[in-house]
Amino acid sequence: MMQYHSQSSVRKRLDHYYRAVNTIILNRQNPTTGLIPASVAVTTHGDYRDAWVRDNVYSIMAVFGLALAYRRVDDDEGRAYELEHAVVKLMRGLLFCMMRQAPKIEQFKKTQGLNDCLHAKYNTATGDTVVGDSEWGHLQIDATSIFLLALAQMTASGMLIIYTTDEVDFIQNLVFYIERAYRTPDYGIWERGNKINHGEPELNSSSIGMAVAALQAINGINLFGSRGGPSSVIHVLPDEITRNYTTLHSALPRESNSKEIDAALLSVIGFPAFAVGDAKLVKRTREEIIEKLGGKYGCKRFLRDGHQTVLENTTRLHYDAQELKIFEDIECEWPLFFTYFILDGLFSENEDQVEEYRSKLEPLIIDSATLVDFGQFISDSTSESDGGRSPKTPSSTGFATPASNYESKLPEHIPLIPELYYVPSHLVDAEKKSNHSQARIANDNLPLVWANSLHTLGNLIYENLLSVAEIDPLGRRFNARKTQSSDTIVQVVLLAEDANLQSMLNMYGLETQTMEQVHPITVSHPQGLKEVYTALGRNAKLGLSGRPKRPVGSLGTSRLYRVQGHLYAFTPHFMDNEEFYLTSDNDYLISIFEQELAFVRQYWEYPGRPTMVVLLTHAMLGGLAKSRTFNSQKDTEAQRLTTWRKSSLGSNPHKDNKRNLLNFFMTLRSGVCNNVRVRLGRLSEMVNTSCIESLDFLVTKKDIDWLGILRGAADRRKGRNARKLGLNEKQTQATTPGAVGSRTPGNHRWSMRRHSSSAGLSFASLTTLSAKTELEGDSYFGAPLSPRAAAAEPSEPYTQKRSKKGQAKAFKLKDHEEPRVSRKGSGTGLNSAILTPDLANLEISEAPAGETSLGNAAFPAGEDEDSDESSPDGSMDSLGLTLGDPSNMEAAQNMLSISFNLYDQVDLLQYLLSCQGPDYFVNNLDATVHTLLEEVYFKSLQLKLWSIVRQTAGLLNKVVNSLTINITDLVIRQKQVTIGSGLTEHFITSPLGPDILSQMIYDGNFDDVREGPVVQEVLIYLGSFIRADPEMFEGIMRLRTHFLIIALREEISRLNSCDETEAVEHLMRLSPFELKSLLGTVLSGPTLSANATNMLLRSQSSGRLSPTMSGRRPLSNASLGEGGDGNVSMSIAASSSSVSMGAVLIPNMGSNSTSVTIKVQSGGYHSGSFSKILINECTMSVSSRGINMVVIDPAQGVLIESVSFDTHISEDESDDLARLVDWLQPGMIVICSSKDDCFEHLTSAARLALTQLGSECMADLKYRDSWCLIGEKGVEPGTTQEAHKAFMDGPTPVLEKIIDLNHYKAKADVQDSFPSRSAIAAFVPNSSGRWLRRRKNDGALNRVPNKFYPRVWQILSRSAGFRIGSHVLPRDPIISEKTAEEFNFALAVENFLGVILDPAERQIAVETLMVIAKIEDRNPGMEVQPEVIDLPMVMREAMSKFWTKWVVNGPGGRGQGIPGGASGSGTALGGSSMAMGSKPALEDVTFDHHERLARGMFYDLPQEGKEGTFAYLARAALKLLPYSIDLE
Repeated sequence: MMQYHSQSSVRKRLDHYYRAVNTIILNRQNPTTGLIPASVAVTTHGDYRDAWVRDNVYSIMAVFGLALAYRRVDDDEGRAYELEHAVVKLMRGLLFCMMRQAPKIEQFKKTQGLNDCLHAKYNTATGDTVVGDSEWGHLQIDATSIFLLALAQMTASGMLIIYTTDEVDFIQNLVFYIERAYRTPDYGIWERGNKINHGEPELNSSSIGMAVAALQAINGINLFGSRGGPSSVIHVLPDEITRNYTTLHSALPRESNSKEIDAALLSVIGFPAFAVGDAKLVKRTREEIIEKLGGKYGCKRFLRDGHQTVLENTTRLHYDAQELKIFEDIECEWPLFFTYFILDGLFSENEDQVEEYRSKLEPLIIDSATLVDFGQFISDSTSESDGGRSPKTPSSTGFATPASNYESKLPEHIPLIPELYYVPSHLVDAEKKSNHSQARIANDNLPLVWANSLHTLGNLIYENLLSVAEIDPLGRRFNARKTQSSDTIVQVVLLAEDANLQSMLNMYGLETQTMEQVHPITVSHPQGLKEVYTALGRNAKLGLSGRPKRPVGSLGTSRLYRVQGHLYAFTPHFMDNEEFYLTSDNDYLISIFEQELAFVRQYWEYPGRPTMVVLLTHAMLGGLAKSRTFNSQKDTEAQRLTTWRKSSLGSNPHKDNKRNLLNFFMTLRSGVCNNVRVRLGRLSEMVNTSCIESLDFLVTKKDIDWLGILRGAADRRKGRNARKLGLNEKQTQATTPGAVGSRTPGNHRWSMRRHSSSAGLSFASLTTLSAKTELEGDSYFGAPLSPRAAAAEPSEPYTQKRSKKGQAKAFKLKDHEEPRVSRKGSGTGLNSAILTPDLANLEISEAPAGETSLGNAAFPAGEDEDSDESSPDGSMDSLGLTLGDPSNMEAAQNMLSISFNLYDQVDLLQYLLSCQGPDYFVNNLDATVHTLLEEVYFKSLQLKLWSIVRQTAGLLNKVVNSLTINITDLVIRQKQVTIGSGLTEHFITSPLGPDILSQMIYDGNFDDVREGPVVQEVLIYLGSFIRADPEMFEGIMRLRTHFLIIALREEISRLNSCDETEAVEHLMRLSPFELKSLLGTVLSGPTLSANATNMLLRSQSSGRLSPTMSGRRPLSNASLGEGGDGNVSMSIAASSSSVSMGAVLIPNMGSNSTSVTIKVQSGGYHSGSFSKILINECTMSVSSRGINMVVIDPAQGVLIESVSFDTHISEDESDDLARLVDWLQPGMIVICSSKDDCFEHLTSAARLALTQLGSECMADLKYRDSWCLIGEKGVEPGTTQEAHKAFMDGPTPVLEKIIDLNHYKAKADVQDSFPSRSAIAAFVPNSSGRWLRRRKNDGALNRVPNKFYPRVWQILSRSAGFRIGSHVLPRDPIISEKTAEEFNFALAVENFLGVILDPAERQIAVETLMVIAKIEDRNPGMEVQPEVIDLPMVMREAMSKFWTKWVVNGPGGRGQGIPGGASGSGTALGGSSMAMGSKPALEDVTFDHHERLARGMFYDLPQEGKEGTFAYLARAALKLLPYSIDLE
């Protein structure tokens, strides 16, 4: 950089720049309006003499910089004042133009409509609008944003631009105008939106980035400077900044859907915005701009930009889709962008970059002395004759322009920067052949004042006449220089709603305060903050209403607020349980709380610490004293509430408390929550370290009762919580389920459309025969509570609703009761119907094409239902109801009035609703259907009956308030969202309002009314996931909610080995937190194939238990069905005594090994107290007190369980052991070993189970004996290896056994006729269902590999297109219109692949395209001929090759028959003696006969390896596709 030491030399250079600025810029400034025309050129491309907002701000920056430079000089001859007020005049001129459009701002705040926005340009002489609302792409958020950014910087530098409070209010409304930039598609910096320029706006990163900078810069600025008061301060809510900030960072380096990169982003990553806080992202974006857009004469604006190229058709403004291809490689280059690079280098102190781009820019600058008529051009440029509209264009001596009489009017050489350089027509072909090889010519628009201004500013800084600190007084340049992430401590204040709750919490060691104790600080509901902020910017004279009533986010409520010296705190919005039903699930509430803590920590950029004030209520903590135990429950229903690892979810009060909301807040005392540092304390102690924001602007707002609102919010908070529905033991009949984590009762449904033959809500409700099966009493769960539980359990789940007067408002429907159940016979109870007796045979059905009525639902014989006093006549036992058929209205109403079961009540109400609508008055109950549905909704929420909650929410058309926000968070991150399926599938690519979303969800898309609320849940969870962990969505571009729900159903079906109907019922009964956790598992992507063990629920960071998914189901007999799923079945299991491993390969197995060596030894308490189990000399990590078990599936060659059961301490553990053994398939190897003692609580059911493994020592086993067994499910007692020693006789001998896996594989599924899946699985390569599971999930999520779309673009550009069935993706105009990394191209590919309905098949299609790309990558001389590629044909050929090799020709492709025994002889499986080589057998196993089975097997192959899908697809592609080979 240059350095001037003498004052005279500084003055000389400043005077030089003054003359240049005066000539180029100030001479053009209109004396009346202060506006500057963008240029004075009138060309075929438009009239540039209008005043664009953006160009004016950039043009005046040189004047602003020069004014600041003159401040350094003692005697500046008044030039600093002159220049400063030229800046003020221009800024105020723009302000007046916009203030005349104040009604548009007011309308835009409500609509974000294209015709309701501020205009982008104005008449230079008058400030009037120059084109109509719909005649120009006016919506340019970046233009308004850069005006606000410049206003903030200039005000901070000491200039006063705003004079009145009316102007302050207007500026505040401009903040509201741009604060939703993250969700407002606009026309962007180039005024065209989509690059085709057909009037379609887009979300542009350059607009969002400039809005981020403006919001950050102007927040807290006092527009009256040092003399201003609270009423002249501009306020920006922190959550609005953060939402734009995160959107920008997720989008970069992409500019928009149609522009993969844009040079305009230079203004976002560098001067003037400095909006990006990630230095790596700044570097990546800059490098991509240089690589894709850089040239000798500047940068292209974006790829395939036809503007002002010689090939552009100037008779129309838009382009044809196929036309864009012709502009490739000849796009105009703009020297303007070199000035950005220079300024960026100056601000970042990168001298090499400064010198590089100064040298690149130098030859592009045109000297004013070479222009023969430039002097006349300047002097006449501001003439207002002819409206200032006569065209005048400068001419260069380099062109054949006639000489003028106005030579030598300029006093010195002034550098002029042209707008752009273009390729002349005669050089177009040569330039296309060799990019950057031909000379370009400057266009007629000379100079581009914007570019000249930035060049002058750069020179002032370069010559050290001005410092970067002076031009950037707000320090925005430091944004991207952060070296470490924020480690903010989040302060948490816990309040109790009353003294009773405070006392109870103190008993648990949790210190809280009541509302009265935090006085004089007032704690209010966030609604109050939202309401008082509506006064911000309100101005009746301008017709401005102030801030729209949008919720205030977590960052906003984490500040304290001061008004006239009084402090106010606000509870966070996300804990407001009036929003939908999600926050009624405490586990979900905890997950959200943790997420918000992390969010606040990550994005807190304000002085002081964030302070979250949490109000604890009786409604939240109603489960404190309700810990439930099932220690004495041996009946069917108790078993249904638990898995065989029941201890994970509620078998003792200690573990119930782990899942309690109270326990979570207790863990906050440790000071860390999910790696977020927290501090619990009293509110008064937190004030000094909190962030305190002033609301003193409210004092001047006479039209709002702000004091009443703030106090009213506090009163409403207290009053509402006083009316919260707590526990009441005397009003209703039903009892509440256990603690927060307890599950809904199992199989209550009478309706066939809902009937589930599997038990319970938990993912594997498995029961086994217990020694004690008789009912000993009656309770909510059909079983007596243990004395401890009965004493702790309040008898009522909810109290009566109360009217405004505080009097009880009686419920109309009878309260929910669980029916009594008895069982006959010796069955497991899985099929026992749990029915309200009077409704045993009721079914509600839908008749799509007629009056079909399905009554008399059949249930298993042998059921015995206890009679009930309220049971009606038997004539009602077989009532059949059809939705929409009013013939049974009276009977349904009578039944509704006597029903004691919420499940019955909600289905009857659905029937009444379908017939008569929500306003129908039910005389029997003196209420409307809508009122009764609200009552059922309320009761089911209290009882945590989530299936009913979702059903009533769907019937009431409830929509979650934050749905719009979450969908916005998805689409602004380039994720396309769909709602519905088939022809009624709605595609969402831009943010939508709640009304439209509600219509999409409830317009009759769903067969099951519960799907509407579930869709909303899925969208809410996806939004929270993408905010917390965007990398989870890597490779996913389209989120189809219907397919996601199918993926969830498939996961449950796989986990439980149940059919689709049962899986849907399980899904609907999941709590919101469980559903969110399951969705997280499905989203986990590549890990699904790497390991069969998946965490379903979250980690134990909060001190609550985390049930884990681990493999349980035998693989050999897991029927996959025709093309179905043969994955390892799973169940919830988490216990301190278990090591849940899932299905994993047997340790130390060689590639060709077929045998497993097992060793086991046991030592009781007096014999060393140990348990050793070795598999192939590898010690298994199960060695706990009780019985340690390892389970091997020899047919699949995998280890599926490693678990301990402490049968010394608990009969529950014995029952769990029995359930596990009962669930295992015959032939599975079970190694058992006791440690310490296994006898104390070993039940008869557990003894019977161990006998089924071949044990004959159960009758002799005593206290603290040593015992071990190498057993097999289904063998006779005494036929296995077993060792037993009395407690004083020492440890058992070491048992050893070698198992031949071939023997078991040959026996697999011998009853099935060949070819069965399990028989083939014994020798065909497979991944035990893991890759099939991954492909199903990835297909449902539309996940693709990295760089998938650019590689598809390359293939498509060489071929004629792709075909799937009758659907074709043609090369043209797709390739002509869209670039390789353009978002719109990815959408086109997704639409094409979307015709494949099977998710796994879709993933194989994706793999096929990747294989074709890899073939061309690895063989540069091979290219696909320009023909249509038939993807299904390639896929089918690959599957046929796989089937032929492994089935038709036998294992290994050696032409052998399929082995029928351990010896591997040539007999067919299934015991047939027919050789596979005979003709009938070959006809039976051909690919055409078993294509569906072959597909299912093929989909489970891994991708890589000699037997992976890639290998078979590559062979098929090479065989079928028309490749050309260039041998050179």
